[in-house]
Amino acid sequence: MQITAIGIAASSPGGLRSLAQLDAFLEHAQSLGYDQVELDVSAYALIVDGLLRRPQLDALVGVLRNAGLRYSVHGLSRLNLAYDPRHALCKRIMACQIEICAAIGAQKLVYHSGLQALDAVRAGVRAELFSHEELAEGFQREIVALRELAPLAADAGVTIGLENGDSHQWEHQLLARYGQPRAAILDHHARLRVEPIVAQLAEINHPNIGMTLDIAHLHIAAYDTGFDYLAAIETAAPWVRHLHVNDNFGRLDRGFDTESDRYAFGEADLHLPPGWGSIPYPEVFARLAGYQGDLILEIKPGFFDQYGESLQTIRGFLNAHISVTE
Repeated sequence: MQITAIGIAASSPGGLRSLAQLDAFLEHAQSLGYDQVELDVSAYALIVDGLLRRPQLDALVGVLRNAGLRYSVHGLSRLNLAYDPRHALCKRIMACQIEICAAIGAQKLVYHSGLQALDAVRAGVRAELFSHEELAEGFQREIVALRELAPLAADAGVTIGLENGDSHQWEHQLLARYGQPRAAILDHHARLRVEPIVAQLAEINHPNIGMTLDIAHLHIAAYDTGFDYLAAIETAAPWVRHLHVNDNFGRLDRGFDTESDRYAFGEADLHLPPGWGSIPYPEVFARLAGYQGDLILEIKPGFFDQYGESLQTIRGFLNAHISVTE
């Protein structure tokens, strides 16, 4: 592995609700030894009704410019180029996100793969599950959209990384209410497995569209649905352009949505500091031996005081597998 930068996702207890708080966080991250910060594009009202707000973007650039850090951007989590019927709006939002990356010098944009077709049903926006035909249409719709967006990303020097997902108790309960077997989650939340994402990437076939591998999401999904975790990492490895790293115990949640409700029970995607859970880091990194790029620690605010520890721990795990060019 050749790691160009080790970063931390921007968060703090109570959330980063102002640019002043972000400025303080950037200073703190740099003081701990981080090289990069991943920003949440939803935090600062940069995009409103599908349009980029220049004053807000200029203010953000002003804060970031002098921090001496590299940046990546985590796009809107609810953005879905496969199954949201407001497809043109979704593409405009993605274009805005690419423009934000260009403005702040971020080379990586994280996009949650759209291969999750349950949110609209859960929210009551849609009354029925998507049919197999509709699922297949959405799969292709996302490919077409990303092909169209790829030249824009290339011109901006941005690589879009499709992120894999983790499963949740509510998804199994929803599918059961519709009389679906447990295995149906792999149809309606296909991004739990890396193979469908890889299939899309192969069809898109563009250097600026790759994969953001979330090794913790994959850990939950593998244990929940029964696929081989390390084999999945091997399958993803040639396509990975960005890494999300934290820890968990590979257990499905019990219906509680916030990390603090789950800590004591060791359940769900806890975003623990590396080494606190059961993810086999040496085996994971051995299967990513050819990876060249950055690594982002997605550690939640409940572990704010362990951000420094997390950096040192991940460096220790990586030492046997990497050349660092920070």
